[in-house]
Amino acid sequence: MQQHRLAAIMFTDIAGYTALMGSDEERAFEMLRKNRDIHTSLLEKYNGTLVKEMGDGMLISFDLGSDAVRCAIEIQIACKEKNIPLRIGIHEGELVFEESDVFGDGVNIASRLQASAEVGSINITGSVYRDVKNKTDIHTQFVEEKHFKNVDEQIKIYNVLCEELPDIAGSARYSVKKKIQQRPLLNRLLKTIPLIIVAIAFATTIFLIYGSTTVPFTERDWIVITDFENLTEETILDHSLNTAFILSINQSRYLNVLTRQRMIETLKRMEKENSTTIDEETGREIAIREGIKIFIVPTISRVGSQYILTAKILEAQTANILKSEVLYANSQDEIIEKLDQLSRKLRSLLGESRMRISDQNKPLKEVTTSSLGALKQYSLGIESHLRLDFKKAKIHYENAIRLDSNFTAAKASLGNLLFERFDREEGLKWLDEAILSIDNLTDREKFGILSFYAVNVENDLDKGIGYTEKRLGLYPDDPAAHNNLGWYFQKQGMYDKALDEYKMALQINPYMMLTNSGIIWIYLDYFAQIDSAMTWTNRMIKNAPDNPRGYFYLGSAYVGLNDLDKAEEAYLKAGELNPNFLMNQYRLAHVYRLQEKYNDAIEVLETILKKNPDEFSPQYDMGVNYNLVGKHELARSHFLEYNKIAETWLDNYPDDPKSYLYNGIVRTQLGDKEAGWNIGKRALELEPPMYFEFAQFLAVQDRKSEALDYLEKALEDGYRNLVWIKLHPDMQLLHGEVRFKELMNSYFSKS
Repeated sequence: MQQHRLAAIMFTDIAGYTALMGSDEERAFEMLRKNRDIHTSLLEKYNGTLVKEMGDGMLISFDLGSDAVRCAIEIQIACKEKNIPLRIGIHEGELVFEESDVFGDGVNIASRLQASAEVGSINITGSVYRDVKNKTDIHTQFVEEKHFKNVDEQIKIYNVLCEELPDIAGSARYSVKKKIQQRPLLNRLLKTIPLIIVAIAFATTIFLIYGSTTVPFTERDWIVITDFENLTEETILDHSLNTAFILSINQSRYLNVLTRQRMIETLKRMEKENSTTIDEETGREIAIREGIKIFIVPTISRVGSQYILTAKILEAQTANILKSEVLYANSQDEIIEKLDQLSRKLRSLLGESRMRISDQNKPLKEVTTSSLGALKQYSLGIESHLRLDFKKAKIHYENAIRLDSNFTAAKASLGNLLFERFDREEGLKWLDEAILSIDNLTDREKFGILSFYAVNVENDLDKGIGYTEKRLGLYPDDPAAHNNLGWYFQKQGMYDKALDEYKMALQINPYMMLTNSGIIWIYLDYFAQIDSAMTWTNRMIKNAPDNPRGYFYLGSAYVGLNDLDKAEEAYLKAGELNPNFLMNQYRLAHVYRLQEKYNDAIEVLETILKKNPDEFSPQYDMGVNYNLVGKHELARSHFLEYNKIAETWLDNYPDDPKSYLYNGIVRTQLGDKEAGWNIGKRALELEPPMYFEFAQFLAVQDRKSEALDYLEKALEDGYRNLVWIKLHPDMQLLHGEVRFKELMNSYFSKS
C-alpha cells in the first residue's frame, strides 16, 4: 500500500570504494562493515529509518530535516575518525513510501546531491536549509545553484559544517567563521589531496591494524559454511547458491566442509527443526558445538544490475571477522563463475596453495549446470533427500533435468534415488546416462557414483571397493566413504575390515547412526560379542536418544544375555519411538512368546498384520502361539494361510532350498509330517547347503538330535546370529535340550 508524505531522505556513499575494492578487497569490506555499524548505531538516536542498503551506499528516511542533518553530522565525524571517505546528500519533499521502499523525485535529487558532494562533507537542498537555518547547533554555507539531470528546476545546494557534534537541544552556538578556522587538518586534506592518496592512506592505516590477522586453520581442519544470505529479493537465488558453493569448495583435499547432514544432526541436538536456515548465528553455534574453529558466511546482494558476492571468514569463539572477500557479477549469467572465484579465494585465505587449488578445481558450470533455475531445483532435491522426503526430492531432480538435459549430477542423484526407493529399472536408466558423462562430476561425486554402480548394478563388490578406496585416497576424512567401504567389506564377510572402516567413519562423525548400526550388527549377528554390542548400543542411545534402532539393538543384546524382561522393556521403547518399526515388533512378539505371554505376542502379531496385510510371517508365528495356548483350530487356520504363500514359492523359486524347507515346515505344522519330510529333505540336494534352516525343519519334525547336528554345522560354518537362534520359534523346540544349552554357552563364551 502506497503512502504519500513529507519526509527528508538521506543518501550516503563511500567515495572511491570501487577503486579500493580493485586494489584491496579485504580492507574495503572491513571499511564497509565499520560504515554500516556507524550508521545503524546513530539512526535510532535521530529517529531515522534505513530504507535500503545498496553495496557501499545507504538510503535513509527521517520525518524531520533537522534530525536528518544532525544524524549526518555525527555520521561524518565518526567516519572521519575511522578514515572512511563518506559523502552525504539530504533532500526534503513529498515522497512515496511503499512497503520497504521509497520513490519520487526527492529520492533522485538526494542521490544526485550526494554524488556532487565533496569527500567528508554533507550537501543539503534549499528545502532542508529552510528547516535548519535557525538551528543554533547546525551551521551551513551556500555553495551553488545547480541543474540536475531529470530534474526540471535548478536546486540550491548548501554545505553543512560537520566538525563538532550537534546539540539536540540547540544550546550550542558557534559562528561559521570559527568553524572554518577550527576545521581539522584531515578535512582540508580531503578537499585538497587527490582521492587516490586518501585511499592509500586509508589502506595503510587498516593494514597496520588488521594486516597481521591470521586464520587459525591447518590442513584437513573442518569448516562450517552457512546458507547463502540472499539480499536481492530474487527468489531464483534462494537455495540455488548453497549447493553450488559447497560443491565448489568441497573439491579441495586440503580442507573439510561439515556436511548438511551433519548440521541437521547438530540442529536436532540444538532442538531446532532440520529445515532451519543456517544463518550466521546458527552457523556459529554449530561450529562451537562441533569443536570447529572457523565458519564462513556468504551473502549475495544487488545494486542496479550488478550483483555483489561476499564471504566472511569468522572465528567461532569470538565471532570476529578474520578475512573477507567481495566479488562483483555484472549479470545473473556471471554468478556461477564468480562463485567459483569466491571459493578459490577462500581456499587460498585458508592456506591452500595456488597449485593445489588449480589442480583440484573443476568449473562449477561443468560439474553442475549453467542454469540457475536447474541449480535451484537440484539444491532443493538434495535438501529433500537429506530430510528423507524422497517423493519431493524425486520431483526436484526431475525438474532440474528438465531445465538442463545435460545436468550429470542431477541424473546421478535421480538414478540413485529411483534405484533405491522407487523403480530400479528407471533408476538404472538414469544411472547409465550419468555414467556416460561421469568425468563431468567432481572426483568425490565421480567415485561415489562409480562405486554405487559397480556394487548395485554390476554386482561387483571388488570393483566398488576399488573405487571407494580411490575416493578415500583423495578425501581421507570422508565419513560416508568409510561407511560405504565398511558395508562392502561386511557384504564380503570381511568383518574385521568392516569394523575398522565403520569405526573410522564414527571417529570423523560420531553421529552417523547407520554406521553405528553396522558395528552393532557385526558384534551381535556375526561375532556374538554381546559386551561389545552393548557398549556400542549404549553409545548409540546416548548420541541419538530418539533413534528407535538403539533400543532395538539393546533389546537384542539383552536376549543374548537371557534377560528377557529388559529385552521387552527395550523393544517397547523402540516401538514407542517408531510404532511402524516392523522388525522391532516381530522381536517383541518373539520375546513375549519366550516369556509365555502368548496373548500379548498374538496381539502384537495381529497389529503387524493389520498394518501390513501383505506380510506372511505373522501367519506362521500366530499359528505357533495359538498352538502353545491350546487353540489348535485357530493355529491351523493361520498355518493354512501361510501354506498358500509357501506353495507359490515352489512354483516361483524351484531352485531355492528355502522353498522346500519352508513348505516342509508348514506341512509338518499342519499335521502331515510325512509329506513335510518328503518335501523338506529335497533341500539337501540343492546348493548351497542351508544348515541353519535345515536345523529348523528337523526340530519341527521332532528329530532333535539331527537338528542339533545341523545347528552345530551351521555354527562351524560361520553362522553367528545367536540372538536369532534363541528367538526363532522353531528353535524353541530345542531349548530344553542340554546339548543346545551347551552349544549356546560355548559360542557365546568364545565370542
